[in-house]
This record gives sequence, structure tokens and C-alpha cells, in this order.
Amino acid sequence: MTALIRPRIILVHGAWVGPWEFEPLVQILRERGWEVDALDLPSTGSTEGMLQDAAAITAAIDRAGGPVVLVGHSYGGVPVTEAGDHPAVERIVYVAAFALDAGESVIASMGGSLPEVWGTADGQLTMGRSRDERVDLIAADMPPGVPREASEQLADLFRPQSLASFGDEVSRVAWRVKPATFILTENDAVLPPAFQESLAVRSGAEIVRIPHGHAPFQEDPAGFADLLERVTAVSSVAS
Repeated sequence: MTALIRPRIILVHGAWVGPWEFEPLVQILRERGWEVDALDLPSTGSTEGMLQDAAAITAAIDRAGGPVVLVGHSYGGVPVTEAGDHPAVERIVYVAAFALDAGESVIASMGGSLPEVWGTADGQLTMGRSRDERVDLIAADMPPGVPREASEQLADLFRPQSLASFGDEVSRVAWRVKPATFILTENDAVLPPAFQESLAVRSGAEIVRIPHGHAPFQEDPAGFADLLERVTAVSSVAS
């Protein structure tokens, strides 16, 4: 007799934010019977680097004790790429993410320099040199009609990101050895769709295009849960 076993979903957030960005999605997936972890990366709010983030992901995979699907959002795609060659990983899902190759870093992939609107101090980066700039950047990615107050509330949740995490180079490339899906956000004002396309095509990932901004799981949590269920492979094991 054969039983269908759902892999555990491990969600990895982007720069400056935290596991809170996935809260509505996590609730929906758990209500649908999925086991889900949303990690808190060491590099956010500190000076820890990308390799420490990858180690945290590896530890979460080990704790899962079974098959997992890794979902990396934005910067989260970098440590997911580094840690995702783990034997328990069945699939990697990149969400508007940096699917980098060996020897690449976030900074190198952006041409070797940081955007002028990012602030730097004490080994950390801020999205926007001021709160107003941060609010502007977030508001530019929001769907039409969303009040500015929503961007202000999000901006106040953002924390500094370590500079090291953007400068550390990838040494292990999981998308070369694991099935991968790239969810390309076509209305993205944070990570340009054309840049996403170049990364997705190079990786050979299955590309799924959606008409959303940089955080589609916040714009439409239920719709994104539907999508994640479709692209997440369900494995069969003998019971």
C-alpha cells in the first residue's frame, strides 16, 4: 500500500525583514494540512554573513527529519542556493529571488556596487537612507490603491541587513542538482523582472510568471498558497 507524504515547507525570508513576512501564508498552509517553518535569518539585524544563514537553513532541514521544499524570497534565494543541495531537499522554489551561481554574490550580481538609496553604517545596510526613502521604496512596489499608511507600517518593521551577507560568494549551487521553480513577479519594483528572468533562465528552473509585486504572498496569500501547492512536488513512499 502506498501513502502520499507531503514534504515540509521551509520558508526563507529576504533582506531587512523576517519570518513575519510569511505570516498569512503560513496560517493558510497549516490550515490546509502542510507542515511549515518560517526561518529567522541570522544576517538580519546583525553583521552575520550568508554562510551563517545557510547554516541555519541546514539546521532546519536536519530538524525536519524528512523531505523538504525550500522556498527562498529575494535575498533568501542566496543561502537557499548554498544549503539546498542537502539530500532531504526535493525542490527549491525561488520567489523573485537571487538564484546565484558559484563565485557570485548579491553585490557582484548587481554590477559590483550598491544602489545609492541604500544606507551603509557599521557593517550593515538599510533599505533607504532614511525612513521616508524606505517608505517610498516600499510604496512603489504596492498594488494601485493601497494607502501610504500600509507602506509606513511595513517600513517600521524593517531591520538593518548585514553587509557581509550581500558580499559573501556562493560556493555550492543547489539549482544545478535539484529541481527548481522560479516564481517571477512581473510587477516588481524592487527586483526588476528582466533581472529575474536572466537568473531564472540561466538556472534552468521552471518559470512561473505572476502579475504581482515583490512580495506576492502578502498581496494575495491564498492565491500564492494555491500556487505553492501546485509547484510543490508530493512524494510517494511505501507505508
